Amino acid sequence: MSENETPDAPATEAGQSTADELQPAAETSAQEPAAGEAAVQEPAADGTAAEQQPAAEDSAAQAGAAPAAPRPAQPRRPGPPSPAALAGRKPAVTLIPVAPPVQSYADADVEAALAFGEIDEDGSIIVLDGTQKRVIGTAAGEDRAQALTPLAHAYLDLVAFLDVTEQRLAVPDLTQADLNRLLENLRKNLKEPKAIGDIPALRTRAADLREVAKARIQALESERVAQREEAAAGRTAFVESIEALVATDPDRMSWKSAGETMREMVPTWKSMQKDGPALDRATEDALWKRLSAARSAFDRKRRAFFSQIDEQHGEAEKVKEDIIRRAEALQGSTDWGPTVREYRSLMDEWKAAPRGNRKKDDAQWARFKAAQDTFFAARNEDLHASDAEQQENLTLKEKLLEQAEAIDLSKGLDAAKAALGSIQDAWEAAGKVPRAAMRRIEDRLRAVERSVKQAEDDEWRRTDPSTRARVEGASSQLHSAIASYEEDLEKARKSGDPAKIAKAEEALRVRREWLEVIERSKRDLG
Repeated sequence: MSENETPDAPATEAGQSTADELQPAAETSAQEPAAGEAAVQEPAADGTAAEQQPAAEDSAAQAGAAPAAPRPAQPRRPGPPSPAALAGRKPAVTLIPVAPPVQSYADADVEAALAFGEIDEDGSIIVLDGTQKRVIGTAAGEDRAQALTPLAHAYLDLVAFLDVTEQRLAVPDLTQADLNRLLENLRKNLKEPKAIGDIPALRTRAADLREVAKARIQALESERVAQREEAAAGRTAFVESIEALVATDPDRMSWKSAGETMREMVPTWKSMQKDGPALDRATEDALWKRLSAARSAFDRKRRAFFSQIDEQHGEAEKVKEDIIRRAEALQGSTDWGPTVREYRSLMDEWKAAPRGNRKKDDAQWARFKAAQDTFFAARNEDLHASDAEQQENLTLKEKLLEQAEAIDLSKGLDAAKAALGSIQDAWEAAGKVPRAAMRRIEDRLRAVERSVKQAEDDEWRRTDPSTRARVEGASSQLHSAIASYEEDLEKARKSGDPAKIAKAEEALRVRREWLEVIERSKRDLG
């Protein structure tokens, strides 16, 4: 058989088994899996590919038992085509770039592969698998080349499969499902392949490719973990911001803005779930429970706050109605001074009253202001009528001020007091003056009154016997103290101690100054 020919039908059990083993999972995804064939496993929870081997095969390999004896070939329907035959077909769906399929086999490659196979005396086809020999089929009368060449081709198909796998692993955007399919195909095709060639070299290369795939899976899982951690941190921060908003003092809360934020809470959360990676169920549920609790707390706080506001508004309306009632009762008064003070008091009450509903507040303020305006308009009209009279009163009081400021205290305190009393009586009788001049002339009269009062106080202190007695007693005590400090100074000087001398001199100086002040007071008392 030439190198470009393939058997028309699997004449041997070895040929049929080779076709079954080499069928890649990715290319048979559209077909029903063959009986007894392991299905491709999805990634485990930890992100690693499942690579469980069939229990029966593992136990036989570990025990070192020889594989079951091959059975004679039985007539059967043609099995699935070999990888070499599949390579000529166009895949139904191309997920990732692949290497060119095997179209032919080089004679040198076939000869190199055939070196690892032989036919036993009983017709068993044996492959040298490392240090072991495995029976992989039987030869039914064919010569060696005819029996072994298909199995060498199967080996070269495996080499091509590994080339394709290596090129697929070089694609940067493989998903974990893609990598798991590659791992599963490596496991199935390299378990105990029914092929003749350097099988250990295939396994070594396949092991290297598995490590690459596992590393890629681990990297993808690490990236997913990092993304989940970042997403968890972001969603936790969002939950904490909602909780902080709900914890805000109701009196400092911007309820309109806060209400808008709470209305957008659920859409924002759903957007974070949709656009970001999924978190584990426990974390997701815990965060959502916190959000839900915050929303319920916000609703309760808002209802309580606005219920309290309604109560405050009702109380404010009652308080201001009472103020308005009293203001309206005063608006016709002509007792200008006391009524002005009453209105000022009512204004203070208004400012201290709680704030009410804006619309009602405005209406009540308009009524209160209307009562004030009515009173002050009448008062102002009366004040304008009395301006001329007040101007005359101002002229009279300015003349009285000239008389008061001319009082000479040196001519006797009694005469000064009598003159000031007469001026004060005339002052009260003169009547009101213009408001603008009132403080100026009142301050001038108060200054004269203070001067007379100060002279009176000085006279009383000068003539008070108890004051004289206190001054004389203090003088006597200081004389005695000075004599004592003079003795201390003399002793200090004799000791020659500079510190003691300085201290005694300072004490004596202070007492002499006090005595001088007391003596001056005695002279003032006469």
